[in-house]
Amino acid sequence: MKKRIFALLTAIIMVFALTACGGSKPTLENVLASDEWQKELKGWNDLVASMDITIDTVADGNTLVFEYHLPDQEVFNAFGDDECSQMTDGFLGQLQTIDFFAVFKSGYGVSLDAVRCAVFKADGTELYRDEIKK
Repeated sequence: MKKRIFALLTAIIMVFALTACGGSKPTLENVLASDEWQKELKGWNDLVASMDITIDTVADGNTLVFEYHLPDQEVFNAFGDDECSQMTDGFLGQLQTIDFFAVFKSGYGVSLDAVRCAVFKADGTELYRDEIKK
């Protein structure tokens, strides 16, 4: 299951890196509200739909936050720091590998300060968070 989640998250990064394009947006909030971004987000959610995980993105100033919402299932209810860190650290590591900050600025015209991943249980409790800074 962990390998499958990691593979899907890696695919998400690659899709984003290949499709990050479009006109300048003055703020991160505008980017996240755009039809283009919502289409990307839907594609990412389609990739994890078979596991009932949902992904949301929110702006925290100029920090892009990827929120992973886990379903109320036994396997996910047992997740702790180790499982969450394996999921998010791999994702953040891939972002660093592709120089995500430059890709995002080039594609959307917004300079990010950081990218954060947060994992939430079905009841909304935050299980884990980590981030990379520019």
